[in-house]
Amino acid sequence: MNFLQRSVVGLEFDVGSIRAVEIKGKKNNLQVVAAGEVFLPPAAFTDGQVKDVQTVCAALKKLWREAKIGSRRLVLGFFNHGVLVRLINFPKVPRDKLESALHLQAGEYLPVSPAEMVLDFAVIGEATDFEGDVWEILLVAARKEDLMNNINVLEQCKLETQVIDATPFALQRVLPVDKLMGTTIIVNLAMGVSSMVLVVDGMLRLARVLPVALEQYLSQVEMDALAPASAETVRLAAAGAESGTVDNEVFQSWAGSIAKEIRTAISFFARQHGLQHVDRIILSGIGAGVSGITTYLLDELGITVETVDPTALLKIKEKIKLDLKRPEFAAGVGLALRGLEV
Repeated sequence: MNFLQRSVVGLEFDVGSIRAVEIKGKKNNLQVVAAGEVFLPPAAFTDGQVKDVQTVCAALKKLWREAKIGSRRLVLGFFNHGVLVRLINFPKVPRDKLESALHLQAGEYLPVSPAEMVLDFAVIGEATDFEGDVWEILLVAARKEDLMNNINVLEQCKLETQVIDATPFALQRVLPVDKLMGTTIIVNLAMGVSSMVLVVDGMLRLARVLPVALEQYLSQVEMDALAPASAETVRLAAAGAESGTVDNEVFQSWAGSIAKEIRTAISFFARQHGLQHVDRIILSGIGAGVSGITTYLLDELGITVETVDPTALLKIKEKIKLDLKRPEFAAGVGLALRGLEV
């Protein structure tokens, strides 16, 4: 990756909060120069879409002011239940004609009209199948209406969206190289739309939404996930409730659902692509801080489980008091790094 000497903001929306991380620098000398979070009524942003423009703009203005964010250029994270991700084999046309060919033939791989979607793709390898030489491609499609809604809101808030990136894809950028060797599963346990990606030797191979939102968990314990978010609510969610305050059956149900989804994804990839071993699971997002989740998944799956360190590849400007090691900042960091790539 190459980087420009400028600053870009990674912006992540989640149910109940917005997080932003501004990064400046070049490769091997990247520095977080500003970062912050603000809280929203959960109804203001749901399933990847801004629902209350006035409330969101006011929150963004507060975030930029309080965090002293300098740049208005940003990379917007996006992922919801309408995003489609497909690993496909595509005829090996010349590389300079690949994008246009994919757009022409995308309808063969998607259950909806490509005209309704914004398409992106990454070439992850080459192979030979029964049709001959092919490109191995990760195809991503998001509903155009959903994306344009969020971009238009940000324009109204005087912010410039330079790049839109699928939030789960941003997470691998925060990991050191050794954490990407072999097979790594990254699970983002968000308050709203949770997700997982499977990465083999640094290349994304699988991505999916997980029906294990933290708000579902909180709605069954003492914290009301439907009430307006507050710093205290989010702090408790990130730190885990004190011993004895969380209904063990509720935790077991939530954590068990996560384990089941991971196990299903591993089985699918083993059947389709011959996966034999998973080296590690890395948890990110605010749910990664729920007490006991790492140990539970280790015991259930028998795979090493770690919590992401969003700052592993970065320097932090001294003035920043926010604890950027919290796993919910991984997405914002990864999105900002995407914006600095040339």
